[in-house]
Amino acid sequence: MRTIVEISECFPNQYKPFTGEFIYRHAKALAEHCRTVMIVPLRFIPGREVFSGDPVNLFGNFNNWIKSIKKTGDYDEGNLKVIFFGYISLPRPYFESSDNTFINFFFYNKLKKLVTAQDPDLIYCNWIRPWAPVSAGISKELNIPFVIDHHEDIPTLKKLFPDKASQFLQVFRNAFKIIVHSKINRDELINENLTDREIKIIHLGQNFDVSITEKYFDSNKLKLICISHLSEKRKNIDVLIKAVSILKKNLSGRFDFELVIIGDGSLKDEYVSISNSLGLSDNIIFKGAMSQEDIGAELENSDIFVLPSYPEAFGIVMTEALAKGLPVISCRGNGGAEEIKGLGYPDVLAEPGNAEALARSIENIYSDKPLMKKMSEKGKEIVSDNFTWEINGINTFNFLENTIKEFHK
Repeated sequence: MRTIVEISECFPNQYKPFTGEFIYRHAKALAEHCRTVMIVPLRFIPGREVFSGDPVNLFGNFNNWIKSIKKTGDYDEGNLKVIFFGYISLPRPYFESSDNTFINFFFYNKLKKLVTAQDPDLIYCNWIRPWAPVSAGISKELNIPFVIDHHEDIPTLKKLFPDKASQFLQVFRNAFKIIVHSKINRDELINENLTDREIKIIHLGQNFDVSITEKYFDSNKLKLICISHLSEKRKNIDVLIKAVSILKKNLSGRFDFELVIIGDGSLKDEYVSISNSLGLSDNIIFKGAMSQEDIGAELENSDIFVLPSYPEAFGIVMTEALAKGLPVISCRGNGGAEEIKGLGYPDVLAEPGNAEALARSIENIYSDKPLMKKMSEKGKEIVSDNFTWEINGINTFNFLENTIKEFHK
């Protein structure tokens, strides 16, 4: 049986039990076909969320973080083995470039020892920072192929690190093969001229059973839903709030509506303030972070899912909404949105950052119940055929198996 070592800092742990849930689901699906060893770098420096919020809670937040780190331990689950790899690093994002060098210098040998003990056939690294360069060096020493699973969108990377992005992207030259999750991701990478190796599109799964019941839409009250962390401006939650304000003016007296926003982050207070200033406190409900089960219930009780972020590498929450039978609106140029459009989903892609266009898209869909029905059924069909973890697992394994064979030719 093949042994694949996969490295991802994004993975559920005791402090963040839902972070990286999709990586866990992917690893479990891959482990149905090979021995999968997930090495999870666990950073022994508290993240921003520990220090955010009410200063009165700072000690409690820090204490909970310490306890969770101590409780997080390795475990086996069938053919999946999870190893947590403790490390420290420089403050991010301020020393992002130096952090790569710091980690390579202090933790290369520790990670190499862990990887070597697993006797892997291939090393597979999610994201390019900071562990892809380290993983590339180890794979070269062990004479095994190295694959990058590329989840980031390059425009955001360049915006965040205008002076360092080109340096970060050089690691793609060290990958024997690359996995992406949409044609947009692949085309961005091709345009950078970083590799002549194969770039394979493998769709991610999503975490809900596809609904087998027909979706009915209430004609008297429109229920919008958005699921997003509230920590990055590119998520465009302010644009969505402004779109709701436009809707309120346009739909006054015709029917009631509400928007539920699920997620938390450092920008939440700012968004609540914008909502209140526009007189939307009765129309917009901020529900904070929720469990997967509760998110599923909220989706089932909603009419339209809106993903206003741009750029977006994919957005699994969108396919989760499709699985529940919701019509989905997103932005033109987003990886996931363009991908489902290419698979036959009705095109409802608004201009990024344009509140008027987003409001118009929502209004047009909700006024066309036959279109909503069509979007509901087509979305569930697309998810069933393309976006399950079973499909992701077998497609990933087949690609990695062929990569190993090709490497040793």
